Amino acid sequence: MNRILRHTIRRILFMIPLFMVITMLTFYMIDAIGDPVTMMLAEVPGVSQSQIEMVKKFFGQDLPVSVRYFKWLFNVLHLDFGYSIYKGLPVGSLLVAYGIQTMKLQVAGLAVSVLIGVYLGVKSAVNQYNKKDIAIVSSSLLGRSLPAFWLGLILILVFSYWLGIFPSHGAVSYADYIFGNRVLDELWHMTLPTLMIAFFDLATYTLLLRSSMVDVLREDFILAARASGLSRRTVIWKHAMRNAISPLVSYVGYTFGIMIASAPVTETVFSWPGLGVLFVDAITNLDYPIVMGVVFILVITVFASNLITDIIHAIVDPRIEVE
Repeated sequence: MNRILRHTIRRILFMIPLFMVITMLTFYMIDAIGDPVTMMLAEVPGVSQSQIEMVKKFFGQDLPVSVRYFKWLFNVLHLDFGYSIYKGLPVGSLLVAYGIQTMKLQVAGLAVSVLIGVYLGVKSAVNQYNKKDIAIVSSSLLGRSLPAFWLGLILILVFSYWLGIFPSHGAVSYADYIFGNRVLDELWHMTLPTLMIAFFDLATYTLLLRSSMVDVLREDFILAARASGLSRRTVIWKHAMRNAISPLVSYVGYTFGIMIASAPVTETVFSWPGLGVLFVDAITNLDYPIVMGVVFILVITVFASNLITDIIHAIVDPRIEVE
């Protein structure tokens, strides 16, 4: 446990300057693009220059960019993300509201793809080179080669427009809930975007676990476990799986860390009110408080997921040295 604690402390100390570099570069690049206040008020009739200067002062646009960055850093460390320039709402409340929708969708898709991918990967590995293996590998390669947005459009076309089973957009009905229940209505809206996320990641999980399982099943300790009379299920799911799962854990941690970065595609296709759509709109409008808020969450999520993945590795497989 001490080695894990020391590793955690070192990683956190390394993440602090890296966090500052990433956020500083993002802040300076947004500032270099243009002035969001001037752009927002340029086409508003009757706005005087003095009024523009007042709005700039409110959002801190009258200060040098370096001062504004460190002011933002100080505030964000106190969980104060400021106000959106275009929406006029606290950025923190927007991040929470939109973030819940993103997490709900991404976590559901991740869970579905991992569960199915583990089952298919093991099935493919234990039936290497037979018809089941060839079918699973071929399907996985085909699924991996399909563009995510194209798959989303196909799902909408088939299940929304042709069959009329699932809604094509939104996170909840604006009129009557399905079966009169909000939870069921939200699950109904989640189905297609969740399938899109799950299908896109499923191929990677399946092929990754299959490759790892094939190597592990050839190890001497697996042959010894079989020779000792253990059941096939015990050998595969207890002994082989524990040694083959590490690459999958790494990739799942990586996927979880970048799920906010991959959210704009899914959320744009299905008009899902999540951080991805919020981020795209903020970039379009140069709404830097929202952009920096989303970048903050993205960086923290990536750092945390990688750190947690390392710890899980050390717990699942004690042979892994985190020093």
